[in-house]
Amino acid sequence: MQDLTAIELKDFINGKKAAFDKVYAVFSPFMYGTCLRYSRCADDAQDILQETFIKVFKNRSQYDHKIPMAAWLKTITIRTALNFIRDRYRYQLKENDTYFDEVISDEEPTDLSEMRREKLLDTLQQLPDGYRMVFNLYVIDNLKHKEITDYLSISEGTSKSQYSKAKKMLRDLLQNETITI
Repeated sequence: MQDLTAIELKDFINGKKAAFDKVYAVFSPFMYGTCLRYSRCADDAQDILQETFIKVFKNRSQYDHKIPMAAWLKTITIRTALNFIRDRYRYQLKENDTYFDEVISDEEPTDLSEMRREKLLDTLQQLPDGYRMVFNLYVIDNLKHKEITDYLSISEGTSKSQYSKAKKMLRDLLQNETITI
């Protein structure tokens, strides 16, 4: 992933459309992948991505050039996704392992590695919202359970429990599928 030049960064902070378009073009594919991991479907991921970049544009003056643009954008994306889930899904961290949402994908994978990625994403999206969020934050976004408590307003024990249950459910789901990683 390429970064922006100092001039493009200054233009972005000053609100120039061409610079914002460049930020979007460079970073939106990566951020969309993050949105997909947290959402239940591609349509929700698109909504989260759109909300993310609206926030990015509105808060561009708060960008601190001392941190990488990708890290700043990822933080905004994750927070936007979590807020979206809270508002739209009305999630609850569940003790019931039988809760599943049906995920429908309208995209056809083109090669074996893409099929594997799609299958893993589909499997991740089958997790209950609480499990999926904790799993994403801990495994993929490399946050500690203490940091997750700040994002989700839950106890550290709940975070650990949700992560443990998510791992077990993913393992069970993947064992029931014919996927080779």
